[in-house]
Amino acid sequence: MSAVTRVARTFTRSLGSRAFTSSFVSAKDDKPQNTAAGAYQNLSDLSKFDPIYDDIEENSSVINLWKQQKAAELGTGTSAMSQAELIVRKEHNIVQQNMCEPLNLPKYPPPKALMEDNEDTEMFWTEDLQVPYEVFRRLAKKTLVVKRTVQMTRKGKIPSMYALVVVGNGNGSAGYGEGKSNETAKAVLFATRNAIKNMTHIPRYDDRTLYHDIEHKFKATKLLLWARRPGFGCRVAPIIHEIFECIGIHDVAGKIHGSRNPMNVIKTVFEALKTQRIPSDLAKARGLRLIDVNHTYYSGVKPTPVHRISR
Repeated sequence: MSAVTRVARTFTRSLGSRAFTSSFVSAKDDKPQNTAAGAYQNLSDLSKFDPIYDDIEENSSVINLWKQQKAAELGTGTSAMSQAELIVRKEHNIVQQNMCEPLNLPKYPPPKALMEDNEDTEMFWTEDLQVPYEVFRRLAKKTLVVKRTVQMTRKGKIPSMYALVVVGNGNGSAGYGEGKSNETAKAVLFATRNAIKNMTHIPRYDDRTLYHDIEHKFKATKLLLWARRPGFGCRVAPIIHEIFECIGIHDVAGKIHGSRNPMNVIKTVFEALKTQRIPSDLAKARGLRLIDVNHTYYSGVKPTPVHRISR
């Protein structure tokens, strides 16, 4: 093994850079001088951390050093460290995977007496909803399906009410829930609480449309969705339009084939949106750099952060 090859492997392990050229890694013994000269010229570039080209988990020591330097400039204290972390992320465009900030939940839910003046007196906040109380108050709720169901038993018919509700914050997070009860109001209440618990993050391109066209089939319902240019509008079926309002998708076209059962259509929409392939998935599957995928498919637009659920 030549010395140049050993240097290449050392830098590849330490930096985790995918920008390392194949000609440098596969250095031959017959051309040690030219390859080494090119290698030493690129050392300055490879020593610089690039959050787009390099793996953030392998370069956590570099990020921590930036944070410590910025915190030393701001001063001592916990607030200075947290402020330095935000500044470093913003300056270097760092997007870390699996990084979720803790939710500042109140210790106790607000007393129910404070909500007696509202029309919906039964809907109140609790910790099991897993969303802050301030976010809970701003959620948009769409009651899309309410119907009467009957269960046949040997004692006769047992009627009940069924409700399906979609809840979202209009910023990329939404969920649907189902509820049953003897009364319509209670069925809607149970469905709303289940929808809040089932809220998930849905990736959006440029915070307005889909990343690509989608064709998805759920039972007898076949859904077609097409991404559209800015200002196109939301030209889909009314029930899908209500869902996209909760999610925050504004430019899309769609068509439903087969069964138009409202319950199946709603479930098909959520399943279809989860099948989107975002740029980071394409980069991992094809062994490419994220910036190359964005340049090829999205004309160099920065990727949408997908490291946490926006609520």
